[in-house]
Amino acid sequence: MNNHNLKILILHDTFLYKWWWERLILMMAKTLNADIASGFFSGGSFDLRKEGFKWKIIPVSTEIFKKWFRHIKLKKDFMFNTSFLKEYNTVIFSWDCLWAVRNIAPWTKTIYYCHTPPRYLYDLKNDYLKKVPFYLKFAFNFLSTIFRKMYELDIKKIDLILTNSKNTQNRIKDFLWIDSKVLYPPVDLKQFKWVKQDDYYLSYSRLSTAKRIDNIVKAFAWMPNKKLKVIYWINDPQKEEIFEFAKWYNNIEFVTLPWNIGLTDMVWSCIANVCIPVNEDFWMIPIEAMAAWKPCIWVDEWWLKETIIDKKTGVLISEWGRVEDLINAVEFMTKEIALQMRENCEKQASKFSLQEFERQIKDYVR
Repeated sequence: MNNHNLKILILHDTFLYKWWWERLILMMAKTLNADIASGFFSGGSFDLRKEGFKWKIIPVSTEIFKKWFRHIKLKKDFMFNTSFLKEYNTVIFSWDCLWAVRNIAPWTKTIYYCHTPPRYLYDLKNDYLKKVPFYLKFAFNFLSTIFRKMYELDIKKIDLILTNSKNTQNRIKDFLWIDSKVLYPPVDLKQFKWVKQDDYYLSYSRLSTAKRIDNIVKAFAWMPNKKLKVIYWINDPQKEEIFEFAKWYNNIEFVTLPWNIGLTDMVWSCIANVCIPVNEDFWMIPIEAMAAWKPCIWVDEWWLKETIIDKKTGVLISEWGRVEDLINAVEFMTKEIALQMRENCEKQASKFSLQEFERQIKDYVR
């Protein structure tokens, strides 16, 4: 069946940030002429209409920021407020919204783009538990046990599971004993290009514990001769803590970009990108940086080895993301070394083009 004759919906859990998974859903929807439904569309995320999205936008719930209340409320609303799923020939699920699979018509094709099995239920459960007050730990364990059982029942109802990297593919197999196919998220190579090399290093991950922006800021605090620009967003959870630490250091600058205007300019002009997340499932930052012929300083673990070639398209440091290792990497990544990596960066980024993504996703949906 031709994709234009299909009625397709993408259900994404929340449009909370202006980050790569929201951009991925937007690109996927435009490619497939699909409607988008989500738990809510935050003012801190993309305005889909301003991004050129012409199809139907369906909020399932209302905006809420208190994390565990948000999880519970959204799961309830995905279960009880998604009867409209029966209207579609194909439904693509994204992130933590599988409770809605109960409302699928028997003839509907279901696809789950699994960015990762929910980490608060699997590999990072103990890390999340440590942050829970003592008097709520029983409730956390009780609810997470229920959520995990429900997730494992729901994922078995899916016809096709796609995922963003071999790392996540292995994680799905290890945790769930289910096969999946890798479909790398794309970069629109037309948006990222070589312009110039300025005098700063760039970080544009969410200010949160899992992204270790605090370690990046601490490293540059020890290098007053190196400039760091940090892009942040209004909903970033660790924002105030990092701001407070960095306020004494003139070489560290924080920048917020409404509607992401100016992001590509900053990527175009940096020396290199710096990002050291914890066991990341996939991250668009290195692909976007390499598309602008900029190398990356990243951690030597998991899926990052699928994209960054050490000493050719960037520098890989210890998986622990230690401050001293990051300092050594920045000192190595001089302006001259970064320029020498330009051609390799461009070649590597071409493997993640939007055109290749569009071809594959159309084949899977057909």
